[in-house]
Amino acid sequence: MRRFLVMTTIKITLSSLPKAKILVSFLRTLGYVKDISIEDDREPLTAEDWIRPGRPATEAEIDSLIEEMEKDDDPGMTTEQLEKEIAQWNKGIYK
Repeated sequence: MRRFLVMTTIKITLSSLPKAKILVSFLRTLGYVKDISIEDDREPLTAEDWIRPGRPATEAEIDSLIEEMEKDDDPGMTTEQLEKEIAQWNKGIYK
C-alpha cells in the first residue's frame, strides 16, 4: 500500500512582530514543522496616515521612513542647535 504525504498549512494572526518571532522560534524546534515564515500583510502608511496620534508605526513603516530620510539632502540640525531651540521654547520664545 502506498502512502501519500499530505501537507497541512495553518495561518495564525498575532498582535505583534516580537510575539510572532517568539512563536516561530518555538515552532522551529518541533520536528514535524516543515516550513515556517512571518508575513506582514499590512500596507505601508500613506502621507496622511503618519499624522494619526497614538498609532504606532510598524517596523516596515519605520524602515521606509529611515530610507527616505537617508535619501534626503537636508543635514538637519546639530544637537547644540536643538538644545538652543528647546531652551528658547522653554522660555516661551517660538520661531
